[in-house]
Amino acid sequence: MTAPAPRLRSITPSFTAGVAAPPVWVKPDHTLEAAGVEGEIVVARVRVLVMGLLLIAPLWNVAHAPQEPIHLTGFSITLLAWFISIGIWRAIAAGRWRPWIGFASSAFDVTMVSIALTSFFVVSSPLVALNSKVTFEMYFLAITATSLRYDARICIGAGALAGLQYGGLWVAGSLGYDLYDPSYVAQAGPYLPVDLATRLLLLAIATLLSVTLVQRAQRLLYLAARDRLTGLFNRGHFDTALDQAISASSRSGQPLALAILDIDHFKRINDEHGHARGDQAIRIIADRLANGMRRSDIVARYGGEEFVVLMPGTPPESALLRIEAIRREIAAVPIELGEGRVLHINFSAGVAGSPTDGSMERTPAAGGLGTPDALLVLADERLLAAKRAGRARCYGPGTILQAAPPARRSSGALRLR
Repeated sequence: MTAPAPRLRSITPSFTAGVAAPPVWVKPDHTLEAAGVEGEIVVARVRVLVMGLLLIAPLWNVAHAPQEPIHLTGFSITLLAWFISIGIWRAIAAGRWRPWIGFASSAFDVTMVSIALTSFFVVSSPLVALNSKVTFEMYFLAITATSLRYDARICIGAGALAGLQYGGLWVAGSLGYDLYDPSYVAQAGPYLPVDLATRLLLLAIATLLSVTLVQRAQRLLYLAARDRLTGLFNRGHFDTALDQAISASSRSGQPLALAILDIDHFKRINDEHGHARGDQAIRIIADRLANGMRRSDIVARYGGEEFVVLMPGTPPESALLRIEAIRREIAAVPIELGEGRVLHINFSAGVAGSPTDGSMERTPAAGGLGTPDALLVLADERLLAAKRAGRARCYGPGTILQAAPPARRSSGALRLR
């Protein structure tokens, strides 16, 4: 089991007002990672378009002055970058995204700019590369695009790489050439070290702005994807995560489990002890679930007193044991009400998943679980059976359901019991 998620006991109903900017060098949580995947797809499409448009100028130069080596070099590099961009886009569109792709594609964007400047350095002169205006400004496009990945580490990495590569060209030119040579100056303008230093400073500022944008976006995405009372994910984010998890399980063949939990006799808690105690019960269960799951699991408040837990890579039998252990832990620790009174809280749960309950293929055979609704319905049927059997229990694969047939839902929406 990986490191547990942060404890949520101190979260209050107004917690959203004080959400601080997340740490810079930390892996994004599931919300931001999902947004980063969408951002990477956008960047891949834009990269193909931009590289295609950038082919126009070098193609024109080659057609009108084919004897100039710099024109042919620029065209060849841009054409290569365009083909690579198409390959990246097709790979991501086909669902082959991996966490390292954001770093690799950002490094590719920056490095292609540096390769273009290096080609100017070799086939023309060092000052043509160092004083380039149009090509150098492509660094800013590459750094700005990193903010669409919603990962500050990628912004910092791309900005640092751009500074190191351009700085390396400057060092190579200073050590190996006389940059004050009039022939260089006549071709590319004067050599002004303060201008080059300013360029490096601007790259650093662009990186800082990208990190700031990412942190601001992270905060807004966090608020949009979280439940106000508990700090868990909300239903909207869970529905998206479930669809992605089913697709991933279908491609990889890895197991996938889903649990639906419902607090027992929740209306009685509100009626007899007040809504404040009801909210406390909800937060306690949210706390236990968050601390009892892996970081790769998705825990969400699905509505009212109902929770859902998505466990990628976990067989439903193992998920059932984990949920049952949490149920026993919660049942064993009552809420102190004062004056010797205590409030016992418990929940019922239904667990379903692959491979025990069927395949996660999108076009499932009979009995398969290829859609979010199919998986939710099966887990909800088992939750309903657990409640009919007396509550305070978890039902999963292999559990004998009650004789009364469970009511199926046509819309896929969960009822609050």
